[in-house]
Amino acid sequence: MEGIPGHRTSEHLVDAEAYRRIMSGAAPETLSDFARQLSDWFRDAYPAAAPLTPKAIEQQIRDTWHRRHDMIRGG
Repeated sequence: MEGIPGHRTSEHLVDAEAYRRIMSGAAPETLSDFARQLSDWFRDAYPAAAPLTPKAIEQQIRDTWHRRHDMIRGG
């Protein structure tokens, strides 16, 4: 999946799912819980892809997580 021009990477897929969950109000209370949920989701949705650890996802979505309230308000 990674490295193929025009194809979405694992990180793109997780970013999109994180955004969708934040905007729908389905994000949990903590970043670590959110990263764990996204890791589980990714493993189930894309079983053939290399797994992403919750820690790697947490680092990847940290900025989005901290902007979530502004995103929801449209800021």
